[in-house]
Amino acid sequence: MSATVLNNLLCESQYGLTRKQQALIEREKELLGIAHNVVKKEGFTGLTMDKVASASAYSKGTVYNHFSSKEDLITALAIMALSQEMSLFKRAVMFDGNYREKLMAVHAAYALFFRLEPALANCILSCRTPTVTEKSSPERLEGLRKLEDELLSLCDELVKSCLKTGELSDVSGIHPSSIVFANWAIGFGANSLYNSAPDSECIKRLRSDHPILDSLNLLLDGVGWKPLSTDFDYAASWQRVMDEIFPEEFSLISQSY
Repeated sequence: MSATVLNNLLCESQYGLTRKQQALIEREKELLGIAHNVVKKEGFTGLTMDKVASASAYSKGTVYNHFSSKEDLITALAIMALSQEMSLFKRAVMFDGNYREKLMAVHAAYALFFRLEPALANCILSCRTPTVTEKSSPERLEGLRKLEDELLSLCDELVKSCLKTGELSDVSGIHPSSIVFANWAIGFGANSLYNSAPDSECIKRLRSDHPILDSLNLLLDGVGWKPLSTDFDYAASWQRVMDEIFPEEFSLISQSY
């Protein structure tokens, strides 16, 4: 089944699907779940179409009917990951606070996702390497692009809103897109290092209970996004986000300490 047809089916209401169409969608979800488990155990280098087929009730040919290559499968995993992230981010921006707190809530959601789904969190970047994109189906890449656009729109709106309210002054020479990029860089970099290299001296010598939040505050204070961290207790806000927006997810990561 082509990626185009399946993507169209996934976008349609479940009520209008035939049993066969529904079965195809469920099978793809099942195969993605198997691939996800392989990546969690063996990393992306250990992911092969043979392993996915062997762990399923389907032939390798059936797996290839859903995914044109291993790289196409990785892109499909990235779409799954970004969809899960977006679900968390949409909840985060509903946090009852100022716009800087709402952005902080998005970062808190990102930190949770890194803790809960480290393989998927890294998949979103891995899928953008030339090796992967060149062997992924155009339809799959288009699906990923649309999700990325949705994510960027959410972040852009936060920056535009804080400019309108005066929480952030018009930073001369810095386009809002650069502020969004810097947030992604801080979020991805800080979470990747903190979760992947806990034995690094750079991590072990930290004297903070909130290293991700501290990194974010350094960035936002630097561009003058008010209230500054010297005038506001963002650590308390971070905990409120966990308690009010993500109590179940926070409970899961707390159990792993």
